Amino acid sequence: MSNSGRKINYAVRPAKNVERKMMRDLFIRLRSFSRLEDYRYIGFGSKYFADFILFHKILNITEMISIESDINNKDRYEFNKPYSAIKMEWGKSTDALRKLVKQDEKSIYWMDYDGAFERYMLEDVAIISQTIGSGGVLALSFNCDKLKIDGENLENSLHDQLVKMVGKEYVPNKIDTRGWTSSTRIAIFLKNCIFDKIENILKKRNYSLPEGDHILASQKLFFTYADGAPMATLAYVFSSKIDQNCIEACHFSDLYFVREGDDPFNISTPNLTIKEIRHLMEIKPSIEEVNDKIFAENDVKALWDNYRYFPSFSEIESY
Repeated sequence: MSNSGRKINYAVRPAKNVERKMMRDLFIRLRSFSRLEDYRYIGFGSKYFADFILFHKILNITEMISIESDINNKDRYEFNKPYSAIKMEWGKSTDALRKLVKQDEKSIYWMDYDGAFERYMLEDVAIISQTIGSGGVLALSFNCDKLKIDGENLENSLHDQLVKMVGKEYVPNKIDTRGWTSSTRIAIFLKNCIFDKIENILKKRNYSLPEGDHILASQKLFFTYADGAPMATLAYVFSSKIDQNCIEACHFSDLYFVREGDDPFNISTPNLTIKEIRHLMEIKPSIEEVNDKIFAENDVKALWDNYRYFPSFSEIESY
C-alpha cells in the first residue's frame, strides 16, 4: 500500500464519493443475516477515514479496524481518527490480516488498494476467504490502468506483465493479445483471478464441512471509475448453503448498480458547476429543456443517472 493519502483527499473525489455511498446501500441489506451493529469493519482509513465515518454513522458499526503501512506517521493517523474506538493495525495488509481474521466472524472487509495490482493482493483474498463467515463481505478496489505493451514482442510482453501481477498459474501460455489496451479488459481479467482464488480456498474449506455449512461466494458489485487513474471495485457476499434464504431476503438485485457478471457499472461523474447542477435537478427529467449550448449530453446523463449519490461540495470564500 502506497502512502497516496498524502496526494489525494479520499473524502472529496467525486466518483469515490459515489462509490462509497453505493457500497453503504449494499451493506445496509446485510441486516437479513444479522444486526449491522454486530458486524465489524476492516479497511484502509488513510488520514481521512471517510468510509469509517460513513459506515459508523449509517450502519452503526462500532468495531472498526484500519490497516496502515505508513508506520513513520503513526501520530498523525492517531490524531485524525474520528472515533477513539477505531483500532489501528500497523504493517502490511497481508501480515495484519493474519492477525485480524476470525473464524466465521460477521465482517465487512474493504481492501481499498490505491496502486497497481500485485500478487500479495491475492494472498489477502485467500486469508480472508479462509475464515469469513456467512453474511460477510469482501470488497477490493485496485488500479486497472491499461498495460504498456512492447509492440515488437507483443505476446511475451503481455504474458510477462500479467505474470508479474498475479502469478504464472493464472496466465495461459498462449494469450489472445487483442483488447489489452482497455482498462476494462484488465479489470475483468483481475476479477476472474480473484474469484478463482476465492473458489479455490472455499473448495478446500468446505471439504470437511457438512453440506449445509458449505460457504459460497457471489459477486454483487463490479464498479469501474476514474477520478484520475482507472480503478475497479469488486464486492463478494459470502453465505452458507443453509443461509441462502438470507441472500434472497437481501434483494440485492433491487439496487440498479449491482453487477454479478463481466459487465461493469461505470461510475461516471459530470464536470458541472453548482449552479448547473441545481438547474439540471430542477428540470429533471425533461431532457427537452436542457440547453445543449451549455450542457454536454454525457454530463447530464452522468448526473441524472446517479443523482441520489452525487456529492454536494461547496466552498465558502471570504475576501
